[in-house]
Amino acid sequence: MENPLRDGGPLERAMPWLSAAVVLLLAAATLAGGAGPLVKALAAAVAVAVLGRSAYLVNRRRPPGR
Repeated sequence: MENPLRDGGPLERAMPWLSAAVVLLLAAATLAGGAGPLVKALAAAVAVAVLGRSAYLVNRRRPPGR
């Protein structure tokens, strides 16, 4: 079996998707919970930043024309 941690390996390709899923779950839990408005705003800002970076990484790895 090949090393899944190598550059271009399956784990590297899955990380943007995993990061997006984790940050969405954490942001949803924070926004639904009893946190203060500053914490909710910070959670939303971090979620937007991580989701934007994840989308960039997913699209960067796609071949042109797809």
